[in-house]
Amino acid sequence: MTTSHFKVSQHKVVDVPNEYVDSEDGQLSSQFTKEEISILKYICNNPMFKNFKPLPSYEIHTPITLKYIKQKVCEYYEISVDEFCSERRQETLIKARRDFVHLARKNTDHSNFVIGRAMSRDNSTVCYYLKQETKNLREIL
Repeated sequence: MTTSHFKVSQHKVVDVPNEYVDSEDGQLSSQFTKEEISILKYICNNPMFKNFKPLPSYEIHTPITLKYIKQKVCEYYEISVDEFCSERRQETLIKARRDFVHLARKNTDHSNFVIGRAMSRDNSTVCYYLKQETKNLREIL
């Protein structure tokens, strides 16, 4: 829904849906009577609303899953999910698993046990990775 800004008092601007705005002159359409406009101005001049700030717009947030984090880590390190969960101990795989553990702890409520199972490891491996520092977590997600 698109809106237009209208100054209703010295300090207050309101957003009005475009369906209530005349397309020719950009003024409020005749759907609003002078009485309704004066009421709106009266409300906006109320001291209670003088310093009113609109609520921030919230985006619909979908929770991040372990599968999503695993996919992003694998894309970042250019490895497959099978390699990520394998027994191999190459340096890139170790770094990928370490970053996965840190991202999973930061972005989910899963326990160390569940995080470990997501990468075919146990919770002691997760504890080990959590003690290590990471540098590039912001680049991954």
